[in-house]
Amino acid sequence: MATVSSDTVTTRKRKSWSKELVILTIQTRHLNGKILNPQDLQREDSSLLAAGRRYFGSWANALQAAHVPPIRRHWAMHHRRGYWTNDLLLQEIRRHAANGDPLYAHAMQAIDNCLVSAATYHFGSWADALEAAGFDPDAIRATRRHTAASVMEEIQRLLRSGAEVGDTVVRRHDYTLYRAAQKFFGTWQKAVEASRAELRAPRATE
Repeated sequence: MATVSSDTVTTRKRKSWSKELVILTIQTRHLNGKILNPQDLQREDSSLLAAGRRYFGSWANALQAAHVPPIRRHWAMHHRRGYWTNDLLLQEIRRHAANGDPLYAHAMQAIDNCLVSAATYHFGSWADALEAAGFDPDAIRATRRHTAASVMEEIQRLLRSGAEVGDTVVRRHDYTLYRAAQKFFGTWQKAVEASRAELRAPRATE
């Protein structure tokens, strides 16, 4: 019976990757709250790490292509797999509330994306995590009253922070912003395009 060498298996794995598959895999891991720092990923999915570096030049570039915020050093050092517990997640949510941070999903993605990802993974959604922490998700959403300008400002803040702005993700995590974008711009995609265009436009100098 013929055997398959490890080199052959590695080659096949390499051929199975593409830029699109690398991006999709990163985004899926991100949404499921799974680790993406290179130190732990080397042990858990070295094939993905190698493919990301091969196609994009570096792992940081691969994360950027997938619209996933870069891994902060302190998260890579202290928030490894198995770090989060339900109690710790609720404690962190309450700490952010005590600090006066806005608790709606997209704002928290920019402030503490690892917390949002982990809470979504453990509780099923950010809204469910907020409710478990003693907050009313509907009341938090209701405090926001959008205008066309505020929609663009919010999207631009997300773009600058590297947060995911795909249609499905935003509809799931920040429906209030999504509906406001539809109201003022027709579709979410048009709102994103308008926000990107304004960011790229050169500013007039005095």
